[in-house]
Amino acid sequence: MAEIKPDKYKNFSSDTYVNYISSLKLSNFRNYKSFKANFIQQPIAFIGKNGVGKTNILESISLMQPGRGIRSVKLEDMSYKHRGNFAIYLNLIKNMDSIAIGSSLDITLSKVRKVKVDGKFISPLSLTEYLGIISLTPLMDKIFIEGSAIRRKFFDKITWIFVSAHANNVRSYEKAVKERNNLLKENSSDTVWFDNIEKQIVNFGTQILINRFKVLKLLNKQIKDNIINFPKAIMSLDGKIENIFNESSTIYYFKEEYIKALKENRKIDFYRGSTTIGVHKTDLEVIYKEKDMIASLCSTGEQKSLLISIIFSVAKSYKNHTQLSPILLLDEVFSHLDNDKKESLSREIENLNSQTFMTGIDKSDFMTFSKDSCIINLDSK
Repeated sequence: MAEIKPDKYKNFSSDTYVNYISSLKLSNFRNYKSFKANFIQQPIAFIGKNGVGKTNILESISLMQPGRGIRSVKLEDMSYKHRGNFAIYLNLIKNMDSIAIGSSLDITLSKVRKVKVDGKFISPLSLTEYLGIISLTPLMDKIFIEGSAIRRKFFDKITWIFVSAHANNVRSYEKAVKERNNLLKENSSDTVWFDNIEKQIVNFGTQILINRFKVLKLLNKQIKDNIINFPKAIMSLDGKIENIFNESSTIYYFKEEYIKALKENRKIDFYRGSTTIGVHKTDLEVIYKEKDMIASLCSTGEQKSLLISIIFSVAKSYKNHTQLSPILLLDEVFSHLDNDKKESLSREIENLNSQTFMTGIDKSDFMTFSKDSCIINLDSK
């Protein structure tokens, strides 16, 4: 069991509220039968050998958002020795108030995890109302060269940090698309049913698109204004539905065109067995501004730097937009950077003045901070 005592927290600037995790307790989670730690606001780095459980701690924190955490695996796979149950508890300091948040799973009762805030059950989709968690992990390294679904999911996770309802909209939209796909596979001739489902798809899809574009505008402005030793990224949303949206004079006209496109595509979609137009086909395009080069053609190092640039634009935009400091999870980020980039990233973290959890093999990766970071050696626990 690891236990770390906190120092008294320091206040953020007057225009941003205090927002940080003061304690974390794990039970039957991953390799931890039991783990307990108290935290301070300064950067926190977990170090230790591979397999000691550094990323597992970050994963537990990431579950305080909608979804299945930074690894996106089955919930039952997160339990200690595959026992099928786990519990995560944290105490959040938000605007000087203390909030108790818990997330647990008992596979014998349900495959769905339960979430409580101050003792009351809430939907996991509502967690973004309490804290914003922004992650950068090795699993994201190939995001620019993999399929569009990975990038779309990445951007939706960013969007629901800003717009709490976005996660629920995406879930409802995907449910409606799945229902339409089932009708297509059954070769249903029930036009009333098709019309009702397509109306749902358009309503949820429109809201998803509006929220994505709002967040995209925030992030691109932040990146443009950034003075940062990382490449500037230009992001855009690409797809048939985005083209229709951009050419529409009003939201009403866009919805009419969206419904029209779905109706006209029924026969094509029947032969293909799926819905071929909609916000579930959107791609996120990223360009390295200084080189005017699409991210997929950049070197591995440049892609990593672009990701860091995007993640910190998210963090800064979130802080400016919500007046709350985000919580950052940086898994094995420092170990792959040269000294110049380590120095730059350290300054970005310190200037952001938000709680940041990091992992690495050795404490030497975190010697570029001008102030002492909290180093927690899990090998010695």
